[in-house]
Amino acid sequence: MNKVEFIDMLRRHIADVGDPAFINDTVIYYQDYIDTAIRKGRSEEDVLSELGDPRLIAKSIVASRDEAYGSGQDAGSYGQASAGGYEYSSGGAYTDPNAGGSEGRYGSFIYDGRFHLRTKRGRDISLPLGLVKVGGAAAAILLLIGAGYVAVSLLPVIGFGILALLIYRFFKDNF
Repeated sequence: MNKVEFIDMLRRHIADVGDPAFINDTVIYYQDYIDTAIRKGRSEEDVLSELGDPRLIAKSIVASRDEAYGSGQDAGSYGQASAGGYEYSSGGAYTDPNAGGSEGRYGSFIYDGRFHLRTKRGRDISLPLGLVKVGGAAAAILLLIGAGYVAVSLLPVIGFGILALLIYRFFKDNF
């Protein structure tokens, strides 16, 4: 079986879900997973054998989605289904459950110690996870410094405002 046959069989077997957006998101996820693994030097046959039978994957996805609906989730969410070390969750996000991944509307996922962000146009931006953590910490520090700078900058204005109010009240009450 090749990638095209795998994807076609997967699409046919999750068609019972009836939600075209869910079906499309799931198929795109598996296409991207296979393409990424091949770009990293693995053979197509190796990747497909690791994933297993697309009918079983589809059965698992449909069952987990049905289970999610049964647990009171709204009709707009998909629940979760895992495969190949990634975890697919509602909203088109991909996370690695073992790495504490984050979610994103267009697909962010953590894999092999790297943070991947799928843009709206399908481009995959990959950064080392350590760099993302350092960048987040730096952004938080800069935000605090900026807020402190604004507060310190406003102190003279607030002081002059209070002084003007006191002078106004003094003259209003005494004259």
